[in-house]
Amino acid sequence: MPAHLLLVDDHTLFRTGLRLIVQDHPGVGPISEAGSIAQACALPQRDVRLILLDIQMPGMNGLDGLRPLRDAFPGARIVLVSASVAPDAVRESRARGADGFLPKSASGEDILEAISLALAGLPCFPAASTPVPPTPPGAGQGAPALTARQLDVLHLLCAGKPNKVIARDLGLSENTVRVHVAAIFVQLGVNSRSAALLAAQRLGLVHWPVADAPH
Repeated sequence: MPAHLLLVDDHTLFRTGLRLIVQDHPGVGPISEAGSIAQACALPQRDVRLILLDIQMPGMNGLDGLRPLRDAFPGARIVLVSASVAPDAVRESRARGADGFLPKSASGEDILEAISLALAGLPCFPAASTPVPPTPPGAGQGAPALTARQLDVLHLLCAGKPNKVIARDLGLSENTVRVHVAAIFVQLGVNSRSAALLAAQRLGLVHWPVADAPH
């Protein structure tokens, strides 16, 4: 079923703009809004599955608001939204237990992709800060749940193309490509491009010869 999404930001104009973007996501259903942590926690709905939470707000900020929001909406994933993309801000967000981090400068496509990852239970932090968990024993034997776009990215990745070229070939931003690559690594249980290539071959996700394939 479409997910109930909650936007928490003290700027009404930003919430309105974000709503116009996220309402186009096929996995998003009802959208609620709140201008503060207290207002969000007072909402009667408890079926919220995803919260987009601004870090910088008057009163209780987004980082401090993670715990009360977890208590109020135990089934929700929380993605922090910030005007800053400093590594320290990303690390602090992860350390506080956020499920993702999204810069306010992100494109509409980046935002929709982050929502897809979050609703799928995957991390949606900037790729450079997203560690890939080790593959548990017995995992990876079935086909991973890659989207059509992630398969496009995987094919070009296995052909040895860098993110910049993949972005150009697919008409995406480099940041979107990095998000896709991070999600692919998580799904395949790998932490490098060469390991992703081997895993993709083993699972039959790519077939050689591939144009410009690495030797």
